[in-house]
Amino acid sequence: MCFVKPLTIAGLIGGPGGADDVDDSDIVRFVPTSLGVNTAGTFEFYFDGSDMDLTTNAERLDGISIAPDGRLVLSTRGRTNSSGFVAKDEDLFLFDPTSLGDVTSGSLELLFDGSDVGMTTGGDDLNAVFYDTVSGELLLSTTGTSAVTGGADEDLSTFTPTSLGSSTAGSFAAFLDGSAVGIPTNCDIVGVDIQ
Repeated sequence: MCFVKPLTIAGLIGGPGGADDVDDSDIVRFVPTSLGVNTAGTFEFYFDGSDMDLTTNAERLDGISIAPDGRLVLSTRGRTNSSGFVAKDEDLFLFDPTSLGDVTSGSLELLFDGSDVGMTTGGDDLNAVFYDTVSGELLLSTTGTSAVTGGADEDLSTFTPTSLGSSTAGSFAAFLDGSAVGIPTNCDIVGVDIQ
């Protein structure tokens, strides 16, 4: 999980220095002992954004996913400049960890450059993503209506790439029309995963 603003989670396991504080550029994991109406379990600190120089308000995580190969797929609210690595809110980047938790380290790599495929408006900020490393397809949702994907914030689109990274190219297609299945138009899909 990532959060829209910093918070304190009482009993957080593995936080930096034993603290219960979580920043909006961090990720925590919930480990359930039961789910449903009697949800119980513990929160574990998973990814320390400050260790990867994600420290500004623009670098708040707003799209996260774990790829089937174990790498993290991330998107930020705005421009990211992490130790020379640059991405914008319409981009996705991969974090390949060498360690996770209160001492997070690894490498960052651009996965999807949204501006290469015309995602340049305010509505094109990516905030939900799933990366199928087998097919190469991306499942995406944005914070607003995207003229490129044809989807609104309650919709999901697929991106089938012909290339990824700094020369992103490919095609979009509708995957889920949220309003057609009862998701109100004033709602926003902020997370997605395919099992």
